[in-house]
Amino acid sequence: MNLHKIAQSLKREVKGSINVSESMSQHTTWRIGGPADIFFTPIDWEDLAKALKFANFEKLPITIIGGGSNLLVKDEGIRGLVINICGLKKLKINGEEVSAQGGVKLPYLASQVALKGLTGLEFAAGIPGTVGGAIVMNAGAHGSSMSDVIVSVVALDYRGRLCHYNTRDLGFTYRSSKLKSDKWIVIESNLKLQLGNPVEIKNKIKENLAFRKANQPWEYPNAGSVFKNPPGDSAGRLIETVGAKGWQIGGVEVSHKHANFFVNMKGASCRDVLALIEKVQREVYQKFNILLEPEILVLGG
Repeated sequence: MNLHKIAQSLKREVKGSINVSESMSQHTTWRIGGPADIFFTPIDWEDLAKALKFANFEKLPITIIGGGSNLLVKDEGIRGLVINICGLKKLKINGEEVSAQGGVKLPYLASQVALKGLTGLEFAAGIPGTVGGAIVMNAGAHGSSMSDVIVSVVALDYRGRLCHYNTRDLGFTYRSSKLKSDKWIVIESNLKLQLGNPVEIKNKIKENLAFRKANQPWEYPNAGSVFKNPPGDSAGRLIETVGAKGWQIGGVEVSHKHANFFVNMKGASCRDVLALIEKVQREVYQKFNILLEPEILVLGG
């Protein structure tokens, strides 16, 4: 496959930026990952649709990423076309109704609605990543999640076809949705928030951010929670109980601050992370007969 030739052909079809053999370690919060064959950032949803149709015509595998906050990319990288939706970043606030494109950063959205005195997104202020990825994964914290505020979504499938979803059609579950299982790409979302007390909103955001800083190891590259919480329990508690805090394989370590966070201490590889995940899963299963399910997505290979 002549990547440069394919990239030149794509460039004639789209307006966004294109890079060949782009290191995915620059696009994940874990700072891990080999090269993407072709890395594309569209400037609008029409640009995205054209790239999807191009990839289908050329029979290129398609991978969609946002902020990279819950991704583990393999050391071999990702074949085909990787599309970063972070270029879709338009935001409109009209009273209690908010329209945000899929590439809007979630902390930015939370801060902007707070300035307008809107409550409902305080939980999202410290969650890295994009609105689109947060909706697909039904991201949440502090007892709230995206499913609490989403009214409707406009999405593209991998062939570039447009679809409108209402909340009842999205099939939200714990850290998942119909959009994830059916592989739809969020290009725009509509949220319904409520007017609140600006001082209380600001204080709640400060409180949430302080909690994250005190209890999560954001001083080192990581991908957030590695495992989903099993019903009625906490993955972090289970991992800590088997004595896994501080376990290290290669450059990755189970955080001393929060056991469900694996931190890249220095030069960690995907192989290191996968090996540590397997070790923790094995030990927790042997002690509690619970198989921890990863919350992160593994891409490439």
